[in-house]
Amino acid sequence: MKSLLILIATFFLSACTFFEGNREFPIGNYQVICGYTAETYLKAQADHPQNIEADLHCDHPLYYRSFLSLRDKGQFVIAIADILLYGKYRFDGNKLELIDDKKGVLSLDIIQVKKGFVQLKGDFSQFNSAHLPNTERLYINFELDKTPIREQPGKFDSEVNLWRNIPAKSENEKEIRARTLNFLDYSIAYFQHISNSGIHYDYKIDGVESPITYAQNGIVLKEWEDVPVSWKELFYNEENALLAYKFLLNGFKYGQQEQYSVKGLLLITFYLKNLRNSLVTLG
Repeated sequence: MKSLLILIATFFLSACTFFEGNREFPIGNYQVICGYTAETYLKAQADHPQNIEADLHCDHPLYYRSFLSLRDKGQFVIAIADILLYGKYRFDGNKLELIDDKKGVLSLDIIQVKKGFVQLKGDFSQFNSAHLPNTERLYINFELDKTPIREQPGKFDSEVNLWRNIPAKSENEKEIRARTLNFLDYSIAYFQHISNSGIHYDYKIDGVESPITYAQNGIVLKEWEDVPVSWKELFYNEENALLAYKFLLNGFKYGQQEQYSVKGLLLITFYLKNLRNSLVTLG
């Protein structure tokens, strides 16, 4: 009987070790839904452990434009605020390793896995960011996004997220325009994605904080004084951001004016595409 108990205990411990050491989760597109600094996480863990579950949602503009995409053939894209990495990934026990050939390796601890949710912990201090704390590790909740992908590129593709690479020096006019157009590409993909998810009116626009006001009946350019600081920070300095703003202003002033019989997200997407085409035409 004693030997049987020892055998059962040994099996149980082995099983625990196995499950603790293998926390892979399904490939797919994962939207950020919440985040914690290490200090905040540990305090909540001690005081209110229910507030640090992997499926907990929080409300912050940064979350709506941050994601992790794991794809076939070991490819990944991760965009956390103004950090963008893409390349190959692999699972290593309870870790997810993201390998970007140009920017390096990001190793993320897999803390919790629930059906459709995962919580990861990582140190982002090696990457230049104007928004993320770089003195401690971050805990981030992700939710599997099941929205069908109907347009390419989509909001999870690296090519429409290059604007996140904040310049290390002042850019020339051509580079500023390219950055502005790339942000418009992301904005178009963002609204298309929300539309494909079945949400047409009660949508979040925090994922595209920009100089543009989005309304049910169209889009309008804000006054320079009302442009979000987060958008200005996409550029090297305010002077570069102002050039980008004037570039957009020309599109609104001299671009093609179209009339559509639709409202909501479709209208916003149409107007954004028209604006982009006008900017390319105007040069």
